[in-house]
Amino acid sequence: MMKKYLPYLVLALVFVASYQFCFDSKLDLNGDNASYIQLARTLSEGHGYSNASPSGFTPASHFPPGYPVFLSFFMMLGIDNLIFFKILNGILLCLSLMMLFGLSRRLSGQPAVALTAMLLACLSPHLLHFASMAMSEMLYLICTVAAFVALYLYSAGKPVAFYRSPWFYVAIVTAVAAYYVRTVGASILFAVVLFFLFRKEWRASVASVGGIVLLLLPWSLRNAAYGIESRYFGTIMTVNPWRPEMGTVSSVGEMMSKMVTNFDETVLKGFREILFPFLTIDYAHPSGFAGWVAGLLVLAVIVYGCWVLGGKNLRFPFLGFLLANIGLFALWHGGNGSRYVVPVAPFLYIFFYYGVYNLVVLVGRYFFKMSLDKVLLGRWVYVLLLLAIPVMKPLSAQSDAARRPFPPAYRNYFELAKAMERQLPAGTVVACRKPELYSYFAPSHFPERYLFSQNPDDVVKDLCRKKVDYVILEQLGFSSTPLYLYPAIQKNPELFPVVSRLPAPDTYLLKFDRRAAAAKFSLAGEE
Repeated sequence: MMKKYLPYLVLALVFVASYQFCFDSKLDLNGDNASYIQLARTLSEGHGYSNASPSGFTPASHFPPGYPVFLSFFMMLGIDNLIFFKILNGILLCLSLMMLFGLSRRLSGQPAVALTAMLLACLSPHLLHFASMAMSEMLYLICTVAAFVALYLYSAGKPVAFYRSPWFYVAIVTAVAAYYVRTVGASILFAVVLFFLFRKEWRASVASVGGIVLLLLPWSLRNAAYGIESRYFGTIMTVNPWRPEMGTVSSVGEMMSKMVTNFDETVLKGFREILFPFLTIDYAHPSGFAGWVAGLLVLAVIVYGCWVLGGKNLRFPFLGFLLANIGLFALWHGGNGSRYVVPVAPFLYIFFYYGVYNLVVLVGRYFFKMSLDKVLLGRWVYVLLLLAIPVMKPLSAQSDAARRPFPPAYRNYFELAKAMERQLPAGTVVACRKPELYSYFAPSHFPERYLFSQNPDDVVKDLCRKKVDYVILEQLGFSSTPLYLYPAIQKNPELFPVVSRLPAPDTYLLKFDRRAAAAKFSLAGEE
């Protein structure tokens, strides 16, 4: 009994130690975590899945509702605490790694390999970083792992009609839940259907598709009722969503070029960065010949490991899940490094190290006439120890980053937001970069993102239309502020008198003279 549960104890202890070492108690600077919390608050307050705006609550659709719904459950219990939400994600990651270890051990009968892979995942600075944010990745991960566990238990149980197996329903529900948490969950929906198709359970295949459609229908009908179109198609067709002046993809050739670039960045580079965090990955330039060879070799090992580990029951679902993710990574926009790889990182660890292990065994068997499997199984932990040594450096770097205060530019931005919350009336409309972060520190105000346009007049006109009262001119480091906002202020200084300034670096609060702007640009009714 002790031997059976000892690996889980080891996993838990290693995870707790590494998680505590890298835990970041601060609000993350990406903005999405603040958005999730704000959406959860509107849900818990009875306003539905919506965003607060000067005109009232407007239906939200930027993110699927799964993670805000999850957070809102705790808020309705009276728990609205950033640290709690962060720790909750840590618990979800730990449980996911344990479940994936258990599944892999059962599939392969090689617990040492599974334990090695999951222990290395426990030391991943990327996973630990996202597990200390109020973000959707960890909830998505556990839903995905749960779906695969359900498929395995379905296949391992006594042969019965699919509708009599509880695991059929668990697989459908958890896969749909993953989609409701992150839209990339379409990959696990695809995997579930593949599972039944390759088992030639035709009625179960049809039923699984029907169940998925039925469970997704409320979200689709809700969006249709509000006239909301999916933002994902628009983003896919945009050359760069952060540079709208670059336009949209206008030809098959441009789309192929975009997909190759994204594949290079997210798959060839991102997969290597996740698996080997001690490597220095150059995201600023396309991969050369050596980079493509290295990336494709790693990918080939992952695909092989996925194929071997899955066995006859989960081989095609695993492969479909992996390839669907790769396809979605290629279609999505770049500039995010390995960020979108994080929710599938534990699968990459499992697939890659099973691939390595089985390749070594094959080489020993066919080239050296040696049976290396028994030798390796007993000594796989030494590989772990060797790999853990270079991982310590990026892990320590992540720990150092977690304990540093906010950068000065963000410190000023947050201090300004808190001062404005105290001194300005509720309902004040503020134009700024990172409105989600502003809203976290000034919840009674309505932050608006300024227009991403290189035409200064259009930027000012948009401020009028949005009924903006104040503008924040910051130095957060995004190119959009000097590219779009500052030229508009520079061209029309009389419309933006300075209210206050925080130094080092200079962060300005500007009053927007909406009446004068409306008169200057002949915008009747916008003052």
